[in-house]
Amino acid sequence: MSNGITSNGSINEQVKNELMQQEERLASQNAQVNGNVADQATSGNEQNDFVKMEKVLEVLSLAVLQSKGVKIARLEGNRDLNEKAVKAKMKSMKQYGQLVPAIIVDAATARKQGLKVVDFSTGEEVTDQNEAFYVVLLDANHRYEAHLRLMAANDKVKEEADKYTGEFYLVYSLCPAVAIDKALAEINIATTPWKGADFVKGAKMMVEAELPVLDAIAEETSQGMSLDTASKVFLLNGKVNKTILVKAINGSIDECLLNTAGLERGRRILEAAKSSFSSDFIKTRNWIDWVIAIYEKTSDAEKGQFTEEMVKFLSSIKREDAEPLEKAKGKRGGQSKDTIINEGLNALWAKRRKAVLAA
Repeated sequence: MSNGITSNGSINEQVKNELMQQEERLASQNAQVNGNVADQATSGNEQNDFVKMEKVLEVLSLAVLQSKGVKIARLEGNRDLNEKAVKAKMKSMKQYGQLVPAIIVDAATARKQGLKVVDFSTGEEVTDQNEAFYVVLLDANHRYEAHLRLMAANDKVKEEADKYTGEFYLVYSLCPAVAIDKALAEINIATTPWKGADFVKGAKMMVEAELPVLDAIAEETSQGMSLDTASKVFLLNGKVNKTILVKAINGSIDECLLNTAGLERGRRILEAAKSSFSSDFIKTRNWIDWVIAIYEKTSDAEKGQFTEEMVKFLSSIKREDAEPLEKAKGKRGGQSKDTIINEGLNALWAKRRKAVLAA
């Protein structure tokens, strides 16, 4: 095929070698690194097997890849771009350039492992027909986006000296035998810590099994709800945490992700709460912690009616009663925010219970 792309959908070795040869400056640096490693690995006249490798690190530039018709893609479902992080990367790269190369794999490799790949810029899915022309970022999504924005901003910069002239560098995974899902988990969890919602997205992307509990949690965390709050909404506990999701990413599904017994209850209670409180308040744990406390105080004989009673209660809260709870702030030396909200909800709950008993 043209551009050195093989028919099986991967960049062939000849093209990779050509790309390496065009990186003269980086190649000389690599040769120096190799020499240092070889010196350290040699004991007397015996040389360690790994020193026989021609290069320790082979770095590609985006310009060279593009000259060969190769485009950049990403894994659908990987963490969303954070605008604050992108702007921070832009500032850093404008001043210092790219300090660490991005890790890539061929799109064909990713797709063979069951991962959905999309064009980084357009979001269009990479298919059998065009996968040969793509490499996939396993990390550095924020750095790549920052690079693209800096390049685009050059059009508005009048002085040549003020323009961004940085190059973007990439390197193939040094451990191709490691499955992409495992590599991604290690990169994003151990090296660049994920937030709670990122763990959920990672699990959604990597786990093939149908997990309605995970789907429900993902829907809420994608809208800003904390992982802890979402877990409590659908399980009445915080068992679905980062540790459980890391295990799921690595193929071990915990029982709490398989248990759908409380899913409908959680949905109904959540919708009732959303009808009375602001979205920002719903995203916090305060209200659901109170719901759980009430559930735990409910006798076994009354638990069958708990969902109905809680849904009616949450739906009945008026805005004039909800607003003080939403605006609650703790005071130093006084009541905490949690205490103010709990006492407010307790008072409203007691008032409703009294009205129900009197009816």
